[in-house]
Amino acid sequence: MNAFEEGLVRYLNGDQLKKIQSLKIGIGDAGGLGSNVAVILTRSGFKHFEIVDQDVIDASNLNRQQYFADEIGAVKVETLKKRLLQINPEVEVLVHHVKWTPETGTAYFHSCPFIIEAFDQAQWKFQFVQYYQNKTKWIISGNGMARLLEKKPMNLRKVGNVYIVGDHSTDSTQGHPPMAPRVTACAAMMAEVVLDLALGIKIN
Repeated sequence: MNAFEEGLVRYLNGDQLKKIQSLKIGIGDAGGLGSNVAVILTRSGFKHFEIVDQDVIDASNLNRQQYFADEIGAVKVETLKKRLLQINPEVEVLVHHVKWTPETGTAYFHSCPFIIEAFDQAQWKFQFVQYYQNKTKWIISGNGMARLLEKKPMNLRKVGNVYIVGDHSTDSTQGHPPMAPRVTACAAMMAEVVLDLALGIKIN
């Protein structure tokens, strides 16, 4: 048990930590939702991740994603892997610097009981969830967290084995800028769903 885990067992008992650490988390996209969910779940004790993202870090990402100015131009998945290892040096992170498509989807997220949908665009969100819905136990998706001025409350909806977190309406491509407070809040709610399900906590 390393120093991070020694600190974590002040809050989780041994059985809870063992259960959390036995589970693999798949994450589609390493942007505002994906990078924040990955960091939060790592801090919660999860240590097996598989992450797919095609992008490099841009200055426009720094307002809400888990990256820093001196990392602009770096590959997101490689940088996120480094970030998670800085939290817990024993995490296992498999990364793919590629564009996810339904045609290549079968190559990823084997043995992942939890898959996180974290894409920006509605088209990819729908295709990703539709593709994996019958291939995993749980999907957690973010949908609507980009409003700056007039805000709608974020909540949780369940459709089959899919949990959808967000205000379910705002779209950053329709003039609603994605900012850290709501993006991070949505990511935290998504991570909480994973933690609750992993520990067998009933979600209303």
